[in-house]
Amino acid sequence: MTSVSPRLPAAVLWDFDGTILDTEPAWMASEIAYVASHSAVWTLDDARGYIGASWRTLGNALGQRIAEETGTTGLDPWDIYQSVSAGVVDQVRAGQAPLRPGALELLDALGAAAVPCALVSSSPESLLRAGVAALGIPDPFEALIAGPMVEHGKPAPDCYLLAAATLQVPIGQCVVLEDSPTGCEAGQRSGALVIGIPSVAPLPSVTGQLRRDSLVGLTVADLAAMVRAHGAHSAHKEDSQ
Repeated sequence: MTSVSPRLPAAVLWDFDGTILDTEPAWMASEIAYVASHSAVWTLDDARGYIGASWRTLGNALGQRIAEETGTTGLDPWDIYQSVSAGVVDQVRAGQAPLRPGALELLDALGAAAVPCALVSSSPESLLRAGVAALGIPDPFEALIAGPMVEHGKPAPDCYLLAAATLQVPIGQCVVLEDSPTGCEAGQRSGALVIGIPSVAPLPSVTGQLRRDSLVGLTVADLAAMVRAHGAHSAHKEDSQ
């Protein structure tokens, strides 16, 4: 493992959809359109329940809805997911997914402080590449972990553990930035410090997770202090067991 200054996070692991770009509405619209193209109905409330879901979970859910309402079976979850995500990529490339407030400023500050960043998402690599291009700055990420790269998607911790291993940093000194309950659970299960910034779906209060209204005003020094507190709390828990 790389030796990390105690004054800084070892790395910041960024979720993508709803955390960096406001793509959640694009996902919901693409899901609704796909299911409608198969003569079935998928509502906004349905879509909100799958924010941050893995490709298998979403593909299976859409396929099941189509089967229930039309009798059409045998649709492949991966093919479904690919079709839906392609619609989101088109919207990102068309500039229809604005930056989330404060994201670009924090990325700039982390780069200036030489804190490595990883992009960690349930989305496919094609969408993540389109999203990075839409930032309008040189790629700020030293690692990119797309959903299909892990066997078990969020809320399993696999994607965040893979990101830390790729960067060769200790996960317990990393910060995870997430917008969905599913992603926050994945980050917490990995052992990282989780900061939830809600977008479309509300974030319930969960012990051990932090919450902010937005990334606006969040500094590298703030993250460093949070990581120190997180480490001290984790050490205290281990000592008391």
